[in-house]
Amino acid sequence: MAQPPRLSSFERAIPVAASLAGSRITAVRRLLTLCCAIVLVDTIFYAALTPLVPYFNDEFGLSKSAVGLLGGAFGAGVLAGAAPGGYLASRAGVKAAALVGLALMSVTSMAFAVADTTWLLLLTRFVGGFGSALSWVAAFTWLVARAPEGRRGELIGVMLSAAVVGALLGPVLGSAAAIVGLVPAFTGVALAGLAIALWAVFEPAPAPTGDGSPVGALGVLRRPRLLTGLLFVAFSPLLFSALTVLVPLDLSAVGWGAAAVGAVFLVSAGFEALVHPLFGRWTDRSGYRPPVLAALLASIAILAALAYSANPWLLALLVVLAGVAFNAPLVPGTALFSRGTEKAGLDQAVAFAITNFAWASGYAVGAPLGGFLADLGGDALSYVFLIGVCLAAMLLLRAE
Repeated sequence: MAQPPRLSSFERAIPVAASLAGSRITAVRRLLTLCCAIVLVDTIFYAALTPLVPYFNDEFGLSKSAVGLLGGAFGAGVLAGAAPGGYLASRAGVKAAALVGLALMSVTSMAFAVADTTWLLLLTRFVGGFGSALSWVAAFTWLVARAPEGRRGELIGVMLSAAVVGALLGPVLGSAAAIVGLVPAFTGVALAGLAIALWAVFEPAPAPTGDGSPVGALGVLRRPRLLTGLLFVAFSPLLFSALTVLVPLDLSAVGWGAAAVGAVFLVSAGFEALVHPLFGRWTDRSGYRPPVLAALLASIAILAALAYSANPWLLALLVVLAGVAFNAPLVPGTALFSRGTEKAGLDQAVAFAITNFAWASGYAVGAPLGGFLADLGGDALSYVFLIGVCLAAMLLLRAE
């Protein structure tokens, strides 16, 4: 009777390796889904304000500058929570940071729904942003710890697409809140946050990686390329947050209601969600320069059109295009900074806390500044200023 051929140790290892690779891919996909859910629910609360801007303007008599402050309060909260988020994720672990962040987001969603003064609205948005900083840092650090190096940009793009889907659903939530009431709508967000927190409890998480000290980041941040990555992370929210203040009020002035305003930003976020992974792949293959340059050129053209647009339908179309162009540098900037800090040996929790700080800086400045300049010299002044920001970014890109 013929004996079966003996297999070498290498041949015997092949099916085992394939099985391990398959289980690893499944684990990464499951974790990717969880992390996407975390950033999605965060972004829903952040983006729900846009179609409610005319409502709060009528209810509290807010100027464009005050509306800008309300919009920027979330970014200010993220700014304040970025360093604590990195410290908590590094010292106590990404799971702890995610759970605390989701809990804060759920509580502030309910508080925002019942707020009856401008100061309470500002406070709930600020604390919601603080919680978002914790869960955002946790989600990105958690995923990057498991992501294959060759797919880093693509997976970051998928995560940002999930955030865009949240930005897509946020206007839907805001429109629904204007119709059925704030309490029923934002109760749903709070329950979703609690459900995702329960899911996170049972997901395996990497052990804490360090003491969360930002001291090591000081030397890393002297590197010009890493600073460039951070500036492009801040660039996207700086532009788009100004748009979320000006456009809803302009459309409301010509009779567009919350549902119509929400639909405009819904379509914009939908297109953006489709493009983010493509920009991630483009960055993986070609580096960060080509996608960023294309986004800057498109942004300048859109801002120029916005400055002189009086037709509401053209304004809506420009918002859709702006969602893609303004936010495109976010993926290359995040990937560039993540890769550079990892090679420099910086704790990734601290690295993503710095990234979150950069994003929040852009958002915290863009919304109030857009409203202030519009009150000072009309919407065109805001858009012309942002064109100057784009030109400065192009000079930075050329100098690199």
